[in-house]
Amino acid sequence: MRYSSRFWLYAPITAILVLAVAVAVHWWFAAQAFEKTLAGAKGHEAAPGLTLNWSKVAVGGFPFRLDADFENFSVAGAGARGPFTWTSEKFALHTLTYGRRKTVYEAAGRQHLAWVAADGAAHRANFLPGTLRASSMADARGLARFDLDVVDANGEGFTARRLQLHIRRDPDGKDLDVMARAEDFTGAGETAPLAEGYFTLTNAAPLMPLLDGKASWPDAVTAWHKAGGRQVLTKGTRADLAARALSGLF
Repeated sequence: MRYSSRFWLYAPITAILVLAVAVAVHWWFAAQAFEKTLAGAKGHEAAPGLTLNWSKVAVGGFPFRLDADFENFSVAGAGARGPFTWTSEKFALHTLTYGRRKTVYEAAGRQHLAWVAADGAAHRANFLPGTLRASSMADARGLARFDLDVVDANGEGFTARRLQLHIRRDPDGKDLDVMARAEDFTGAGETAPLAEGYFTLTNAAPLMPLLDGKASWPDAVTAWHKAGGRQVLTKGTRADLAARALSGLF
């Protein structure tokens, strides 16, 4: 076989092997850095005022993703109105090792959420979701979008066929768009086939350090209110329930 013939036979195979090795090395370094970040975050502030913890974690996702599967995952810290905690029996996050900065989250098993709402009262919710998924997209300025979708939430004192929360930073960074929605909700003396509200958080510049992980939640919300920021309803159905749901966030 002539040299040129052998070259065209082996060159594609060699290129594929080199690419495979490069991908493997890239994933290994990314996984090592990810595990180091997780180890440093466990039991410590991952962002101002927010502490993460878990009992066990496994990292995988080779060759193109980074996956972290947690057991007994928890987030605790200072919320907009007071302390809050969220615990999940099973929690996972998935992100690509290349391309856009998007992370997908999943939670399963029993969920516990405790928070302080705008009325100053402590609230709690213990529930078991059919599915609980969320995603976030980030850029150089921090969080650009967050989406949460819970299907078939059955809790102590409430049920909902679907619960959604969507937050989007406007391109100019001046406002935040927020949508909260509940379908077939029953609880707290309320029954609503549909409750949804579309809101604009005006003068949102003081909230941007929070989205960038550089300011605590209560400090950012306090600065936002002082700057004249308002939660403006643009449209909705039973928007009073949706607004009440957001009262603990902003």
